[in-house]
Amino acid sequence: MPFFGGEYDKSGFITPCCLMKPHKIDEVRSQMLNNIRPECCKSCWDLEDQSIKSDRQLKNETFDFYENRDINFIFQDCCQGKYSPKIIKLYTSNLCNATCITCGPTASTSWAKLKSIPINLVTIGDDSLNKINFSTITSLSLLGGEPLYDKNILIILQQLLDKNNTSCFISIVTNGSTELTQKHIDILSQFKNLSICVSIDGIGPVFEYLRYPLKWSVLINNIKLFKEFATYVSVSYTISNLNILYYHDTIGWFNQNNLTFNTNIVSHPSYFNVNSLPQSIKDQHPELNQFFRPHLPIDDQNFMLAIKEINAQDQLKGLTGANFIPRFTNIIL
Repeated sequence: MPFFGGEYDKSGFITPCCLMKPHKIDEVRSQMLNNIRPECCKSCWDLEDQSIKSDRQLKNETFDFYENRDINFIFQDCCQGKYSPKIIKLYTSNLCNATCITCGPTASTSWAKLKSIPINLVTIGDDSLNKINFSTITSLSLLGGEPLYDKNILIILQQLLDKNNTSCFISIVTNGSTELTQKHIDILSQFKNLSICVSIDGIGPVFEYLRYPLKWSVLINNIKLFKEFATYVSVSYTISNLNILYYHDTIGWFNQNNLTFNTNIVSHPSYFNVNSLPQSIKDQHPELNQFFRPHLPIDDQNFMLAIKEINAQDQLKGLTGANFIPRFTNIIL
């Protein structure tokens, strides 16, 4: 990603990779070429050290395959300075139909509406899109907001079709709630390597609570539709202290439905991080130790903040958390 990645929003180029902490890109590239782990890439190293496939590994596998060039030769290209942005990620807009529990008004227009504050719709513009060579890019990831809820996605994909780049790997990260039009299906069906990655953080009521006001039944129907025209249908699974106790139920459902998944750990807000649980609860679940670091006093403080936040959100949304995530709320009793 430091060599071939490029992420763009309305302001233009942002970073080679959204998981990278503040960095000096030349220093990062030099370290990687010398087999040194840059500290700014800690998010991926931590997952790999737990035998969990990281975004770094997924991107390497994808790039190797769709460039039809072995990763060792790609490494040599990097050594020789033969690289340019080919793995592109676009934040189409913050237009979204969900008020996910770990999100907020900046990233979701629905959150702004729920909080009765002015909606600041932020949309990617032509200035950013014009900087991308749609004829040569290998991979294009589309994120929102909710990209399938945003008409911009059709305009962007049409640029690839106009360049006859139908072999580009297309990845769309979606909450799985949008009813697709025939135009959506007609355009999406023209790409040979279309991946639809659905954000699912729990099953049934857990999903509906964490991604209010989305409905589990709609998600199930859309997954069936995606499988009719997409090359790959997978899951992005984000783990927090709210859903960690449902981990085995959730991955069991993924496996039963032949859905591959990648794993993300909530880092912000910190009070929803997986470690923000009482030590006694962690001790009761040794099967989840791979996700827990040694307990710190800040974890207890963050747990209390998490309780305060979900109570505030429940009141705003007219929900009762105990009806959706009782394994978490029972800790409070």
